[in-house]
Amino acid sequence: MKFKLYFLSFLGFIFFNQILTIKSSPELNTNSIIKIFCIENVKSEIRKANLIYTESFGNKVCDCYLKNINNNIEHEKSIFKCKEDANKQLDSHLKE
Repeated sequence: MKFKLYFLSFLGFIFFNQILTIKSSPELNTNSIIKIFCIENVKSEIRKANLIYTESFGNKVCDCYLKNINNNIEHEKSIFKCKEDANKQLDSHLKE
């Protein structure tokens, strides 16, 4: 009887774990695709401004954008807020 209970508990755990994996997988893929487009856009903006692009800067800006989008902040507002933050970072970096 205990074996049956353990076996069913084990199957339940595996089933539950698979549902969570399936649910989060598309979300991760979507964020990865969005981040790729975001990084390309940041690179383009930096080059238009005749500045040197660094990967860490692009990641910070795009992480900011994804965090805002995941917190249900509108696309345009997310861009504006992250650009403001990025400009502050650039200003402080250039002053050093």
